[in-house]
Amino acid sequence: MPFTTGPIENTGNQPANAARVRVKILNLTGGTLTGTVRVFRLNGTRQLISSTNFSVNANASTLITRNLGGSPEYEVEILPNQNGGLFSVWGLTAANQIIAAQRVLHSELTQIR
Repeated sequence: MPFTTGPIENTGNQPANAARVRVKILNLTGGTLTGTVRVFRLNGTRQLISSTNFSVNANASTLITRNLGGSPEYEVEILPNQNGGLFSVWGLTAANQIIAAQRVLHSELTQIR
């Protein structure tokens, strides 16, 4: 079941705007969880910035971090191959500081088709 953050504004953040986005993937299944994380630039049109495949062993986790390319708005899609994963998305400044206003927890992600 795929998920999206929906649109995230990337202007006027404290301590700074996001330079990168980090996706945390936790696999709670008994097998390998695979899928793709896609990051889109939103600024009038939806443009793919990056597409990254992931593979997470059973009962393990991983991080995927991708540049936002100065995008003033962005969206993250997470497309796992099966149910059983938990995901969170975090905006990061150029100094690797988490931007609390850009935190999207698993329960806040929207399922898409």
